[in-house]
Amino acid sequence: MPITFTEGLTPNFPDDSFGSEKQHVRSIYDLLDGGTSYSNPLEPALSNLVSSIDTVTTQLETDYNIAESEKPTLEGYATTPIDPITGQPEVDPTTGEDLSNLPDGWDAAGFTENDITNIVSAINGYQTENQLITTNLGILKTFITTADDTFKLHNDLLSGVRQVPPPNNIKPNVSSLMGIVSSITSLENSFGIPFTNYLELVFGTLFTGDVTISDAQALLDTDPIPTTYASLGVLSQVDADPNTNSPSQIITDINNLLNGSVYATTVLTHKDTFETHITDDTNEYDIILDKLDRLLEAFGVSGYFSEPYYKFMYSDVFGSTELKQIIIDLDNGDIT
Repeated sequence: MPITFTEGLTPNFPDDSFGSEKQHVRSIYDLLDGGTSYSNPLEPALSNLVSSIDTVTTQLETDYNIAESEKPTLEGYATTPIDPITGQPEVDPTTGEDLSNLPDGWDAAGFTENDITNIVSAINGYQTENQLITTNLGILKTFITTADDTFKLHNDLLSGVRQVPPPNNIKPNVSSLMGIVSSITSLENSFGIPFTNYLELVFGTLFTGDVTISDAQALLDTDPIPTTYASLGVLSQVDADPNTNSPSQIITDINNLLNGSVYATTVLTHKDTFETHITDDTNEYDIILDKLDRLLEAFGVSGYFSEPYYKFMYSDVFGSTELKQIIIDLDNGDIT
């Protein structure tokens, strides 16, 4: 049956202990309780970067769609009319010449269906490069905004705005990192090891991430399409009558929009730099854990030297020559 707690039974608190905790500790508790004790120093710059990614992506998509909307008409111009009865190209009943879907001005200027086909091919090349930039910008955005993975998780845990990683993802948070750094700093000092600023190492992203964000922002501030496809008026140039536009010049103008652009690969270079922050911080964390483990193990091993029964294993069984000498020096009073 259920246990009933005795009515009125409470702990015996010391006199005047209620509300006796220092005010600053209570204030810290209130912030922790409300989830407002930490802020991410990189968040404003990251937010601006994401906004820029969205802006550039929208520009690219708009230009892509304009090119896509013109292609069916251009492709229609390059198609030879077929007689549905004979299955052969239609001919002018008066002249006997093959009919054409080409605009009058284009045809009169001596330009051909093949010229149109080459223009469409150039448009396809532009769209491929356009989509590659859009795709890579999406990869970068995902990497810095996905809550349960990649840079955002690492950055949020490091800055304390998130305390618990997702299930099956073992990563340290700000509280554990502060504890580890404090422990190894105190231990190394007691061992006579020169001071190392481990805070700057394990929290490296928070100290240097602004440079990475700034570099990525500089790329985003460089418009990948300073001259848009829409501004070329490709379809209008083909439709012009009389037509004096050179097909080769139209193709050159399209190719010059993005052809040979390194923008797409540069986007992924910046993504890799964000990833390097995670790698570097994680490596420093692993190094500290290894050092801390050996420092603590030193205390454990030394604890056995006060009891001959346990010391025997180190002095006569598996202790190295150097460790045996330490035991001898300790027993002789040569060292403490």
